[in-house]
Amino acid sequence: MKAFFLALCGLLGSSVSLWAQAPSVQILQLNRSQSDTTEVSLQYSLADPNNDPCEVWIRYSTDGGRSFRNLNGASGDVGFPISPGNRSIQFNTQQLEQVGALPVQLRVVASDRKLVDVAAMVAQVDSNRLRTLVQQYAVPRHYTTHLSTLARVRDSLHQQLQRMQLPVKRHEFMFNNTACANVLARQSGHRKDSSIWIIDAHFDGVAPTPGADDNASGVAGMLEIARILSQYEFEESLHYIGFDVEEQGLVGSNRYVFTAIDPGDSIRGVFNFEMIGFYNPAPNTQQLPAGFNQLFPALYATIQADSFRGDFLASVGNINSLPLTARLDSAAVRYVPGLKVYSLNLPGNGTIAPDFRRSDHAMFWDRGYQALMLTDGADFRNNRYHTPADSAATLNYTFMANVVKATLAAAATAAKPMSAGKADITYGFALHVEGHPDHSECELRVQPNPNSGRFGLVLTDCLHPYGPASLRIFSLDGKMHYEQQLPKANEHKLQLDLNLKSGTYLVVTDNGHESFTAKLVVQ
Repeated sequence: MKAFFLALCGLLGSSVSLWAQAPSVQILQLNRSQSDTTEVSLQYSLADPNNDPCEVWIRYSTDGGRSFRNLNGASGDVGFPISPGNRSIQFNTQQLEQVGALPVQLRVVASDRKLVDVAAMVAQVDSNRLRTLVQQYAVPRHYTTHLSTLARVRDSLHQQLQRMQLPVKRHEFMFNNTACANVLARQSGHRKDSSIWIIDAHFDGVAPTPGADDNASGVAGMLEIARILSQYEFEESLHYIGFDVEEQGLVGSNRYVFTAIDPGDSIRGVFNFEMIGFYNPAPNTQQLPAGFNQLFPALYATIQADSFRGDFLASVGNINSLPLTARLDSAAVRYVPGLKVYSLNLPGNGTIAPDFRRSDHAMFWDRGYQALMLTDGADFRNNRYHTPADSAATLNYTFMANVVKATLAAAATAAKPMSAGKADITYGFALHVEGHPDHSECELRVQPNPNSGRFGLVLTDCLHPYGPASLRIFSLDGKMHYEQQLPKANEHKLQLDLNLKSGTYLVVTDNGHESFTAKLVVQ
């Protein structure tokens, strides 16, 4: 089997949280001590506004920065206390070479162990930005009648999350012979990366409505939370998900929950936005599902005493989700006291009351995860539901902003914000792939090479019999420029036309058992 060599790559640069007192990290250099050794020294600069000592640790990623693990056995300026200044960490690359994936992204994290002000995050929620986002996404976007518009909405969602410097990928699937995809963005936690808190919303709509409340409002809320929280650091991970074809029977969330959760991930809680913009404080504007008074007599009495006004957020969980309900209620009281929240928790998976299973949270209930549907009540309040009149002009953006604030506070406190800074660098090493006894040698070819950014890729015997696999293209500074998932097959032939600057790139395919790399030269 061939041996593949990936050269040492350059500096990516540091990333610092918005928290004013957070330390910052900059990687200066990473060197082998000798060309024939596995010992590596990484030099970095640590700064703290108050010159406080920090805790420093190092992590690594083999999936383009989506998830990170602790790098064991590192020595030097790691641990606590580490004083600001130029510092170094030593480690052995054997642990990295055993993971069998290229390239490896290293991350140095430094924390001064100070508290982070969640109220400062909440204050950044912008009702005008929410309005702009709703106006942008309030267009007919049905998977058959407006497929091209739905695709543009999906692309826009992907691009917005990428601009937040979040690793984004698509979970692609087929539904009724139509190509669909969920959009998944991951903000990796620095201590418990596999502990996941999800904020989600579905981005498809019902034809021929613009779907401002259903569910451009939810998409806007999810993006606003991602915009703010992506600028901070957390102990646990945050995922931002846009689900496709929800309106056809929760298809996207069903496919995700049952087939696409990353191995080893532990989903701690899900905040599902399902229509969060319609508000009417007039009496008798809020209806309730049949049987509500029997299931929730106390809450029914409260709403009745308030003359059935449509002026509250409904937080819908099941009994298993009671801890998550308490977290949302507490965040609302503390950070958004002007928001009226009515919470309820159904027995089992909510099958006793089907009206409360009409969104993506239900798929998480069915797998035993804690999840809340956060909603303005849909057609029990908004008489424009699933009609052409569901427009951006009919929504209340102050109410929407308050809903987003409460959810942001709940998600942020759950993920445990850190006063921390981080810096990344991509590291490469020689990797010998032993191969499978029944597996032919992989051929990964770039045609032509060099090229102008328009080229073909041929992969022969790289995935079979393992498959499926990821295909990623990196520049030598470690930045990922392209990613797609490849289905199981003996051969793939791809034609790509990428807007790449002149330079050398690395094409990497990883089928979960083996990694293969080819050089791409753009002139």
